[in-house]
Amino acid sequence: MSKLRYFLMTILFAVISSTLVSCAPKTFIQTTNPGWNTVQVRKDLTYEEAWGAVVDLMAKRFDIEIMSKEDGYLRTAWSHSWTGEVKENYKVRAIIKFSPSGENLEIKSEAQFLDPSVVGMGGGWQMGTDEVLNHSLRTDIVGRVGRVSSRY
Repeated sequence: MSKLRYFLMTILFAVISSTLVSCAPKTFIQTTNPGWNTVQVRKDLTYEEAWGAVVDLMAKRFDIEIMSKEDGYLRTAWSHSWTGEVKENYKVRAIIKFSPSGENLEIKSEAQFLDPSVVGMGGGWQMGTDEVLNHSLRTDIVGRVGRVSSRY
C-alpha cells in the first residue's frame, strides 16, 4: 500500500508542478508566424540616419546577432532578460528590416516559451511573439525615425 501511495503522490506532485511552471507569460502569443509591423520612415531622414538611429536603439536594449546595413537587416540575439528579470524558460528577439527604398521598415518580435509539459513529447520550446515587446519596439522606433501622420 505504501508503494501505491508513494506512486500516486509522485504523479500528483508532477502534475501540480508542471501546471505551476508551465504558465507562459501573459504577453506571449503562441503562433508559428509572427506578423510584421510596418513603420514609414520620416522623409527628412536619409537611410544612413534612420539605420544609425535604429541600430543605436536596438543595441541599447539587446545584443545584436546579425546586422547588414547593405541589406537593411538587423536581428538581435535571444534574450532571457529583456524585461529586467531573467527567465530561463522564456526568450525573445527582435528583427528589423528596411525596404529596398529605405522609406519603410518592418519590425517583428519572436518569442519562445519552454513548456515543461511537452518536453518529453518531442516539444519543449513553443514558438510565438510577445505583444508588449512588439508595442514597445514600434513605439520607440516611431519616436526615433517614424513619420507622424496628420489628422484632419
